[in-house]
Amino acid sequence: MQFLKANKIFDGKQYLPQSSVIVIDSQNKLKEIISETGIEKDKIEFFNGIITPGFVNAHCHLELSHLKNKIQKHTGIPEFGKQIISQRMGGFTKEQIYECATNADVEMWNNGIVAVGDISNADESFKTKQNSKIVYHTFIEILGLNPANKDVMFEFGLTILKLLNSLGLKGSLAPHAPYSTSVELIAAIANYDRENNLPFSIHNQETEEETKFFFGHENDFKKLYDFLKLDISWFKAPGCSSLRSYIETLKDQKAILVHNTFSDQADIQLAADKNCFFCFCPNANLYIENKLPDYNLFQNHINQLCIGTDSLASNGCLDLICEANVILSHSKKLTVENVLQMLTYNGAAALGITENFGQLLPGKNSGLNLVEVKNDQLNFIKKLT
Repeated sequence: MQFLKANKIFDGKQYLPQSSVIVIDSQNKLKEIISETGIEKDKIEFFNGIITPGFVNAHCHLELSHLKNKIQKHTGIPEFGKQIISQRMGGFTKEQIYECATNADVEMWNNGIVAVGDISNADESFKTKQNSKIVYHTFIEILGLNPANKDVMFEFGLTILKLLNSLGLKGSLAPHAPYSTSVELIAAIANYDRENNLPFSIHNQETEEETKFFFGHENDFKKLYDFLKLDISWFKAPGCSSLRSYIETLKDQKAILVHNTFSDQADIQLAADKNCFFCFCPNANLYIENKLPDYNLFQNHINQLCIGTDSLASNGCLDLICEANVILSHSKKLTVENVLQMLTYNGAAALGITENFGQLLPGKNSGLNLVEVKNDQLNFIKKLT
């Protein structure tokens, strides 16, 4: 039996009373949280810092790990998409892709991450996930802007999801983004996830070009679709924000809106009223668009905020503490306690896994991390369990 105490203990939502001690059993599971008054002092292990539950990475692309340092920075989303497609078309063996994904998985584990919401377009990361210490919820990502292709693309995604499930892995269907997935296909995906009580995810308002595209203004997505040799002359811009074009397809389900870099106050409130979660991946935003969301716009929605790393194609590392520190540096409203909640409970809530992760749960091993605060920035010290 271990008795752990620190300067502060954060339970996923708040700091516990100063006298709190975490009791860990021989299987590394949390037995209980008790007061130090009932324990001999020499049995208590004291740590300088803050003990937290294991971190939850709400948005990642593990299968792109082999593209680290391969994609040019600050190009904007349309050009970034072209580079990703070009790089994925060849030049890497399955063994290389597997090795890079596995190394990235180990990196996340060593950085205190215990659960991940991960995007997959194919089965390239499935073997890594089968062998991982991390618990993954995989979002099988579907694209298809032309409504005429809705059924074909939906069935394609469903086939990959069934393969994932056959390997003992959990997942959902997810549209890529409103500029690459028709409202009809988004609705079909949202309906499937809702009927099966699965979380939903979509890239949301990541670039200003997306807003231009939906208002019918000149934009760089035309270059992307020309590159893909796709005729989108049939597309009629709805004359509203991309979020408003699909938000009514989301009913009473868990939905994660990822990035939100160019979301305004009205759209944020609209999504918050639907109980959507907002996932921030700041280092990827800087890598691709060199732009960050206005985090202060989200201050009234603390319980709906979570954090992701995005991929190594758009980030130098998969470290949630690095992401958290960007947010702390660029927000006057979000506190360290807010960000710790985003790193733990909120991410688990977004993925629907709070019964095992994101908080200190008796009978569970949701991971324990030790962090400290220096100069208003978080520093990861080590994993405790």
